[in-house]
Amino acid sequence: MFQKVSEFLKKEVQEEHIPGVVIGVTTAETTIYQQAFGYAHYSKKIPMTKETVFDLASLTKVIATLPSILQLLDKGELDLDDSFAYYFPQFEKYHGELTIKHLLTHTSGFQPEIKFYQKDISKNKTVSFISKVKDKKKTGKQVIYSDLNFMLLGSLVEKVTGMSLAEYTTKFIYEPLGMKKTYFNPPKDELNHIAATEFIESLNDFQWGKVHDENAHYFGGISGHAGLFSNLEDLSLFARMILNDGVHKESRILSSQSIALSSESFTKNLNLNRGLGWQLYDTPSFSGQFLQNSFGHTGFTGTSIWFSKERHYAVILLTNRVHFGRKTDISRLRRIVHNLIALETT
Repeated sequence: MFQKVSEFLKKEVQEEHIPGVVIGVTTAETTIYQQAFGYAHYSKKIPMTKETVFDLASLTKVIATLPSILQLLDKGELDLDDSFAYYFPQFEKYHGELTIKHLLTHTSGFQPEIKFYQKDISKNKTVSFISKVKDKKKTGKQVIYSDLNFMLLGSLVEKVTGMSLAEYTTKFIYEPLGMKKTYFNPPKDELNHIAATEFIESLNDFQWGKVHDENAHYFGGISGHAGLFSNLEDLSLFARMILNDGVHKESRILSSQSIALSSESFTKNLNLNRGLGWQLYDTPSFSGQFLQNSFGHTGFTGTSIWFSKERHYAVILLTNRVHFGRKTDISRLRRIVHNLIALETT
């Protein structure tokens, strides 16, 4: 089973489209397919294994920040229609209409990014800086995928809980799920088990064991939009919790209502179809032509997780594609892999 998937990924590695890849398909009960090909660090010839830890990039948004917000919703500590200014009053002047839901659905109107690392603006000053941004699109009128939204949501989690995002997610999500290799700022002794990312000229070396995203790196490795590291086994545990309507073994991590709500469309009449945090199937840009009625998310480094509602499984695709630079068409690879898996499971 999944032989065509394996053959395709082997070919992608052989043709040096990607240095390496780890692939897994999990149901609510178990992993039904997992393989590793290629190299975690190409020049050092460190092989990719099923245990390799990856810089998840923007998967941080849905593996860390989103479940934290949903837990706080379940606990009654916030409401999605709360004004963001309720928690951060400095937003009232220019962005009083902005809600938590707008941030989760990328309908805030904020630009895709601000290069804080170039402006010498520290993490604890980003909320105030964003609150003064005036030149933005009208809130709620279009989807603009923006890291700023999840930077703000990460700060919200920290404001409401009194804990850092890393502390909160570890205590209330990863430890209860048994996720032992999921963390911000990986331990140094894990280096040889981590996939290297991009060559950095200022380092004259590859970024390895530290977050690739420049803003997250500047913020000390912890942010609501990027910074999380994990591996296939841990992400499979997270995926099974989602597939089991928020339950892991006998522990409830999220309510079934929150799970269902997060993958509903909130922007179907706008330019892109999004749920709460999740991207929903509306075009085959990532999901492929055959994996319809699905939702998921991608990460710039070459990672993705995709859930099929019809087939009740998740596809976890982890590559370090930026190790070879930023030109690899990772979207094509994702589409073909998702198509092949959908055909195998029809």
